[in-house]
Amino acid sequence: MTDYVVAIRSHRSVTLAALLLVTALSAGAQARKRPLSPADVDDIARLVMLEDHRDFDTTDLSRLLASQHPEVRRRAALAIGRIADKRGYALLRAKPLDADTAVAATEVFGAGQLKDSTTVAWFDSLLANRKLAPTVLTEAATALGKIKTARARDALARFLSSASESPRLNQAIGEALLSIGRCTTRGDLNPILRFGKANSDEIRWRAAWALFRPRDPAAVSVLMVMAAGDHSPDVRLWAIRALTKPQADSAGKAADAERILFAALRDSDRRVRTEAIRAIGTYSDSAAVTAMNAAKSSPDWWISSSAEEGLARLNPPPAPAGGGRQGGGRSARPAPTPITRPLPDYKAIVERWVVPDYNGAPRPTARWETVRGSIEIELYPGDAPLAVDDFVKTMESGTIVGTAFTRVVPDFVAQEETIPGGHRLRDEVSRHGLTRANLAWASAGLDTGTPGYTLANAVQPHNEGDFTALGRVTKGMDVVDQIQLNDKITAARILIVR
Repeated sequence: MTDYVVAIRSHRSVTLAALLLVTALSAGAQARKRPLSPADVDDIARLVMLEDHRDFDTTDLSRLLASQHPEVRRRAALAIGRIADKRGYALLRAKPLDADTAVAATEVFGAGQLKDSTTVAWFDSLLANRKLAPTVLTEAATALGKIKTARARDALARFLSSASESPRLNQAIGEALLSIGRCTTRGDLNPILRFGKANSDEIRWRAAWALFRPRDPAAVSVLMVMAAGDHSPDVRLWAIRALTKPQADSAGKAADAERILFAALRDSDRRVRTEAIRAIGTYSDSAAVTAMNAAKSSPDWWISSSAEEGLARLNPPPAPAGGGRQGGGRSARPAPTPITRPLPDYKAIVERWVVPDYNGAPRPTARWETVRGSIEIELYPGDAPLAVDDFVKTMESGTIVGTAFTRVVPDFVAQEETIPGGHRLRDEVSRHGLTRANLAWASAGLDTGTPGYTLANAVQPHNEGDFTALGRVTKGMDVVDQIQLNDKITAARILIVR
């Protein structure tokens, strides 16, 4: 059966022909979906409860991995990843990969969420088997980036050294590039460099990210060329990030890098200009200070605030009385709420959110009003039913109205302060990537989150596997990009709800 859970990890343009093809394939997959019986709903409710309790029940998980219904099998593999008990790997490997590609890809995703270094050899073997479904290859590449070890990097390098651009492999290549950039050890750059001139803008920006992320001096010269000459702003902005003074100094290229940054202040893309002034903020010569002083008068808040931050680094303000930490919306976390919900409560959540989403019903949508304009957000009820249920209750209670965005990082994220009455949330990590326009919540790691919610201005490859994708902005990303510190949500309501 066609893999109907699409791992969307980018913000690429889609041609009309491709859109029509995807629509046709999705409609065909929808028509072939097997209905969920009452027993299947009970099984899914049991899985959601196990996830929420982080309860590794070998008997139940084994039984549900062998279900006759592919959606139950898929969700059992997903639950193993969310429970994150390393014993789950043996359950996932007890049989060959599922014949249903959606289930197979989720089995690989679930194993990746365990972040177990002993699984590297399996993911390596999957990447070596080019006959596997592209989604399976993609999840294997993504999983290695969650493990991050030298062996994981070696496996990714082998794949990137032998793979070539093609419609079948491009998604896996893109994820492998992000994953090799997430690894904690440096290594041969050649597997990455061969994609620095790829035909696909999508692959090239990921290659730039993979070169930038480890702060390897050997990558600086290549990144300077990408920053100065690539036609894609997505490539330029990641390359620009590598030209901070410490990184440029490590390669003996500070003067040349600074000249590229000054030129980038005139770039046609706002994100590139923002990253340029942010990188200039790491220099302290008179030309850099002059550029920052000019930029702090910019009418664009991303530019002016980044310039002010750079100047503040040169003349740091005195620490607040008592040595306290200011801003961020992260300091006051409520104690964990004991999980006492009985199974019937989980069944009600599954019936309200999971079943309609599986059947193709319109997804719930929220609208936030801000002083900058309206933002509409489509939620993911099938992939994050507990989070959606809590979000809708928060919206309906009205407590979100009046909350301010107390952490706004240009070209990264706009984050609310903690919403009154909010409680700690269980993460429901899924195959939805942390893309631009993603809705998540404030978090210091898995299962530490509270609402305040966050809206992403940019992709966040470094955070993959540690945050819930709760939904995505469908209208008003221009508004999200204009949000400034302490802007408030002035009204909020649910537009579509069940």
